[in-house]
This record gives sequence, C-alpha cells and structure tokens, in this order.
Amino acid sequence: MVTASCFLFSMVVVVLIQFIRPSETNSTTDQSALLAFRAHIINLDPRDILATNWSSATPVCNWAGVTCSRRHNRVAALDLSNMGLVGTIPPDIENISFLASLDISNNNFSGNLPREMAHLHRLKELNLHHNNYTGGLPSGNPSSHYKEVR
Repeated sequence: MVTASCFLFSMVVVVLIQFIRPSETNSTTDQSALLAFRAHIINLDPRDILATNWSSATPVCNWAGVTCSRRHNRVAALDLSNMGLVGTIPPDIENISFLASLDISNNNFSGNLPREMAHLHRLKELNLHHNNYTGGLPSGNPSSHYKEVR
C-alpha cells in the first residue's frame, strides 16, 4: 500500500513538472525575443526606460510596455509608442508567439520589417505609424489577419 502511494505521488510530481517546464520555457522565449529586440535599438529611449527596466532580473510581464495574457502568462501586447526609439525590428520577434498587439508608433524604426513577422498568427493590431520603414508588410501575413491601426 505504501509502495502504491509513493508511486502515485511520484507520477503526480512528474506530471506537474511537465506542466511547469513549458511555461518557464515559453516565458524565457518571450524574454529572449524582447532582449533581442532591445539589442536592435540603436538609441535607447531618452528616459532609459528599456535600459533600466528590461532586465532578466525582472519578470518579463513586469517590463514597461509589456502586457501578458492572464491565461498563458505570455507576452500578448507590446506598446513602445512615443519613446523616441531608433533601430530595427529583429527576426526574433516571431518567438513572441502569443503577441496580439504591437504598437511601436511615433519612433524612428527603419529598414525592412522582418519576414518572420508573418509567423505572428495571433497578431490582431499593428501600429507602425510615424516610423521610417522601407518596403511593405512581409508576405504571408494576409491583410485580413490583423488590422493596421493609424
């Protein structure tokens, strides 16, 4: 009887670990993608919000401009509008797989949008207004997939 109880307890622990590890990995993936995003910003915001707040010492859901979903505890929205940022968007953005809203308006981002943005299947709102992008939206990202906010 004791052996059966120990076995059952061990199985419960194994199952719980399997459920915990994916969320840790997923939040680590979001964090890595956002840190890559920050690394592609040539001129961090004049108020140093990203330089001081976006740190691996702080949970990603507590970072400035980041909103996480309650259900999955993953990055669902990124609002970096009006921060005076200069740089590009890295391909790593595709790893923020729960991203539903991206607002980087009124900054000075430039270059082409990475084709990996087409893999953001949950993206519903996109605001790129008042930046210096060349080219269009990446192919494979149908216009009905999201609405561009202006």
